[in-house]
Amino acid sequence: MYNRLSECFATNNLLTGYSSELFELLKFNGQPSERTFYRDITRLGKKHQFILEQYQKLIQEEGLVADKQFIDFSSSYFEGKAEALGEFGYSRDGQPGKKQLTFGVSTGINNIPSALTIQKGNVQDKTHFKFMLKTSEAVLEKNSLLIFDCGGNTKQNKKDVREKNFHYLTLKPKKVSVYKKFIEQYKNDKKKTEVKINDVTYSSVKTKNDDEFNYIFFCEKLEQDHLALKERKFKKELEKNKGVLKKTKTGKEIDAYLTEEGVVTTTGHLQKTLASIENPLINGLEGYFILESSLNIESERALALYKDKDKAEKLFRNIKEGTELRPMRHWSTDAIIGYVLVIFLTNFLVNLTLLRAKNPVVKNTKLLKKYLRKLTLVIIYPPNGFKFKLLANICPEITSILGNFIEKYCDKNLQISW
Repeated sequence: MYNRLSECFATNNLLTGYSSELFELLKFNGQPSERTFYRDITRLGKKHQFILEQYQKLIQEEGLVADKQFIDFSSSYFEGKAEALGEFGYSRDGQPGKKQLTFGVSTGINNIPSALTIQKGNVQDKTHFKFMLKTSEAVLEKNSLLIFDCGGNTKQNKKDVREKNFHYLTLKPKKVSVYKKFIEQYKNDKKKTEVKINDVTYSSVKTKNDDEFNYIFFCEKLEQDHLALKERKFKKELEKNKGVLKKTKTGKEIDAYLTEEGVVTTTGHLQKTLASIENPLINGLEGYFILESSLNIESERALALYKDKDKAEKLFRNIKEGTELRPMRHWSTDAIIGYVLVIFLTNFLVNLTLLRAKNPVVKNTKLLKKYLRKLTLVIIYPPNGFKFKLLANICPEITSILGNFIEKYCDKNLQISW
């Protein structure tokens, strides 16, 4: 955990990367061997169920389990063969040629994660959701609200959530035929509710279908963003298609093009198109999205809760970038699970510290590490005296998070030692 909040050395570089004084401060009995680190990571993986059970018991006893949980899934890729959990699948890291694993988290609205699941790299979110629900139900109270995106939104998953006495709030998958029916209801409803969040205005219509409430939202700004994105994508497709026809020279004035139908020759005359090509990507759903929930709440509240889902996305960012999960270089199943578990628990400690801090200035783990690296424990060995420690480079950003706790590591007997 110390390494994840510091230099993030690979396991085989821990001994050369840190000084012997560090291992002494971390209560090691002498300097450990490289083999010891690999064994410890493997042991953590073998006992991961017990460790997660004790972790959930701890956060439950301390009242850290929120009744609103954000569930999301991500992936991380391997360097090497990765025979254990590594499979080819949809790569969120932009590494489609490398094997990966998928992992899921459930984090509370208070930013304290409550569950972790690890699956093979080709497991889809809708399947992974079942494992997450089974893991998180052990710690959640009845009537807790689970918030997740359309990847885990299936009829069976929503049914399972209700059977376990939980509620759900999720995004409806964008299927054109289904969405157009709801858009028609939205247009015909004259009693639209206006919602404003982060200076962006949405109009909303709430409908009920059996025991489920649907919140239909439309945003002009979102519509413009969608149209602009699809226009850029369409232009890229047109540029790619320019290379389909292979041009061959048959003379100075006549050109020929090889096509699937045969050879097409030109005589030097340019015919302009009479109308612009329509963008086939535009389907009429631009600017619209629909939320589904088992709770009957106000549209503004539903939208605000769903937008808070970025807490899970920020946790993923901190796991991947802040504590540098990727790339993964462990091969056995137990070592892989142990490695991910260490990083998960490290981010829990960071979030718990931020939760307890009064006014933290820095919340991003990657940025926080820059200040932590500046915070230096200096060990001085005087020629005619005992060694003593000084804490240097204490900046306001660190003080706002750790408070007076860091004074614990200052030497109280400096004058006597000197």
